[in-house]
Amino acid sequence: MPVSNTPNICPAVLTSLTDNLINNPATINTFGGTLAALNDPLNTGSGQIIRSANDDGTGHKKEVRVVYKQRLLPSAVVDEFDCSVGPELPYIEEVIDVNKYKAINFSMTESTVRQFCASYSELVRLTGTNDPKQIVGRANGMGAAQGALMVAREIFNDFQLAANALIQAVNADLLTSIIGGVGSIVGGTAGVAEVYEVIGSGGEINAAGLFKMKQDYIKTGLNGAPFIIGGAGALHQIWMNDSRYFGQAANGINFETVRSNTGIAQFFYDQNAAGVIDGEDSAVVIAPGSAIYTPFLQYVGNYGKIGVTERFTMPLPQLPQVKCDVRIQPIECGENANSYSVWMEMWYDVYTPPTDMFPATDALAGVNGLYLANFTPVAP
Repeated sequence: MPVSNTPNICPAVLTSLTDNLINNPATINTFGGTLAALNDPLNTGSGQIIRSANDDGTGHKKEVRVVYKQRLLPSAVVDEFDCSVGPELPYIEEVIDVNKYKAINFSMTESTVRQFCASYSELVRLTGTNDPKQIVGRANGMGAAQGALMVAREIFNDFQLAANALIQAVNADLLTSIIGGVGSIVGGTAGVAEVYEVIGSGGEINAAGLFKMKQDYIKTGLNGAPFIIGGAGALHQIWMNDSRYFGQAANGINFETVRSNTGIAQFFYDQNAAGVIDGEDSAVVIAPGSAIYTPFLQYVGNYGKIGVTERFTMPLPQLPQVKCDVRIQPIECGENANSYSVWMEMWYDVYTPPTDMFPATDALAGVNGLYLANFTPVAP
């Protein structure tokens, strides 16, 4: 017998973990990792021509050719008057293309889509705005808008539940490409990780290891505080440190102040780092402007709608600084008739400078703004 027909037993209440503020897949944080690092404002200020070549709002894909010159060496300096002609400094050229692709797919019934359209229109009418953030803020305090708001949230949750998988797959791919293009520190070997001991046996910060990392970075002449992309190892542990825990009380160093005032680095946790690089303690150190994210957004301009397929771009949930393409295709026959297939797609790549920018006898031979590092506990 159904519960609703049983005397003296209340009918079931349908609710959700999200409505009850209980952690669940729709509410936990998404770790932006490599995508977050590459799209940090301090990084996107560089490489704008390279990036915008395929992200200019036209939907056209273009090949990009980048040129550079090597600098002269101290050995070319003379100490006597000379009338000889010096060497020409030729351009070195390389070609950049966007070839990487990732996508994820889920479906929605036509009734859900139709209800979402009606609900969204009602939210716009009730709140007096078509800005999504303002709609949510205003609708939360309006009883009349709650039904429509729940439908809109339901659609957004589906995108959000799909987005994390897409973000992590892209991060793993980008990180693999970055690792394939790393150079070295001054006097180092490309692809061989530098080791920095950054945490003591009692969990305290070993500042010497951090400052050695920054010294190695400064010796390259690279500009800005580096980005560090790594796993949940020793550096990740101490990066969460501030004066409430292991700061002044442990060793006289308030690491929160050190980070803020010295600009020692920015750390980005990427859950793919352990598998892609070499364990949780492994990381890649990147100078701002030395790894350029190059997206290609397809569904813009005249490519917004082709045939019966709706196409548009949207910010990734929980990572709004990164956009993806969305393709919604109607399914008109078969067992899934009267539903829609929703695709979230990303064409992208990452550009890293060549490791031979400096001649073999240059002091900066092998330096290109990226190098591998292992941030470890102090050896016993």
